[in-house]
Amino acid sequence: MLTSTKRALVAGAAAGLLLVPTGTAQAASAPPSSATVSVDFGASKGELPRPERFNNFGNVTAWPQQRAQDVRYLNRQGLHGDVYRIWLSSPNAPDSHDIFNLCDLAAGRCDLTPLDAYLTEASQVSDSVLINLNPTDFVEGNRPAKDLKPLLELILRSVKEKYPHVKYVEAFNEPDWQFYGQQRHAGLPADQTVIQPDGLYRYYVPFYEAVTQVNKHLKRADRIQLGGPALSFMDPKWLKPFLDSYAADRNPRKRLDFLSYHAYLSWDDDYKIPTLYSGDLRVVASQRDTLRGWLRERRLDQHLPALVTETGIYPGPAYDDPDPGKDYIRQAAGMATYGYYYAGQPDTHLFNWCVRHRVEERKDQLVTRTPGGPLADTFTPYGNMLLMQSRMKDTRVSATTTGLEGDNGVYAMAAEDRTGASLMVWNWQHTGDRGYRATVDMTRLPAHLRHGPVRERVYRIDQTTSNYFGDPARAALQLVAQKTVRPGRTYTETVDLPPNAIYLILLERA
Repeated sequence: MLTSTKRALVAGAAAGLLLVPTGTAQAASAPPSSATVSVDFGASKGELPRPERFNNFGNVTAWPQQRAQDVRYLNRQGLHGDVYRIWLSSPNAPDSHDIFNLCDLAAGRCDLTPLDAYLTEASQVSDSVLINLNPTDFVEGNRPAKDLKPLLELILRSVKEKYPHVKYVEAFNEPDWQFYGQQRHAGLPADQTVIQPDGLYRYYVPFYEAVTQVNKHLKRADRIQLGGPALSFMDPKWLKPFLDSYAADRNPRKRLDFLSYHAYLSWDDDYKIPTLYSGDLRVVASQRDTLRGWLRERRLDQHLPALVTETGIYPGPAYDDPDPGKDYIRQAAGMATYGYYYAGQPDTHLFNWCVRHRVEERKDQLVTRTPGGPLADTFTPYGNMLLMQSRMKDTRVSATTTGLEGDNGVYAMAAEDRTGASLMVWNWQHTGDRGYRATVDMTRLPAHLRHGPVRERVYRIDQTTSNYFGDPARAALQLVAQKTVRPGRTYTETVDLPPNAIYLILLERA
């Protein structure tokens, strides 16, 4: 819950302004409680979701001197992506790096030089690239609306030709905040904002018209997919009118290949009071069911993919402690918990935010803010959590836990494949202080692990382990236990889980 004991923050929904007191840090730790984790490796739940493969780079100005090295390191560590999201028209980058200013309609060409390294490196770290295009000047009336479609067509044709890994285009970035909520927050009446919720779709139409033209000249497998509108949260005030307009659009060439929105917080109608999701992360658990209902009401495809293109427990410069030491581990455990709640939602993909943030250290996956500057090849606890996820096996199996109070407590994700079995177990406490001693009961282990020696490896992330900010000498993902066992059909292990600690257990043939 929000509390008045924190000083007010001036923060952003993701990159804007809001007043957010985020929470109260707890002082002394309570004695550990008991919990049970029950894993049934014979109960398959399909392919394991892979949130670590969906990621964001900060904008083109976010530590560009480190990016090439970061790409090499991420690839070496097994964190090559399925989709990376990048920004070609960020409001936090100079006008000279805004792609809308780099393309000349009259000349019919684009100078992509300022963005070349950014696009190239994103293409090297991921199978496909999502580019965010935010037509701010057109929405605000500073450029003629008639130029938007041909300019988008020129941009997309030029980018796709030089960077074929670009497969997805996301229209807008938090337009509900940028063109409405920010002004409402400052006291402007709703009818005087830049746009209202029912006015957004008309700026989307030129996007699908441009994509249709560009795709005509591409092979089917290479065609661009388009979506949006990248709302600051899954807000019915904005998403329902957008879907209404799309459903009513009679153009046979209209396209909406995915919906996108962010998951940090929600606002009241006047954009005065934010509610951070970190107060209870279960708020995202029903999003797909809600979205499916909205699509069904409009006779739209209920399997339309949803991309949660930014996710986190700290919107803008929000924090729990002014000294970020404890917040780094909270971010890691919080993002693991987001992954748990989105894992049960089909056709929905969580995107991590982000490799290195331009200004906010709590979001960093690589250690960036030290007295000597950014560190190469060094994960934060958040980055190490992604590394744990990447080492999980491929087929998700049943894993249930006791010890949940609200959204706080013990969580587990388990998986198996022909190479072995894996389990991630963690204690999401946010600012709580409850620790757990968890008994892990594993049943129906894969047949290839029941006979002969099995190597068990245990990795841990906590306040001092696999945590540069607690112990720089133990910044890498730490192997804290290793032994050879003969488990048979069942196996039991015990793990101690202080607040926000995370374990990975791997069982593989010795």
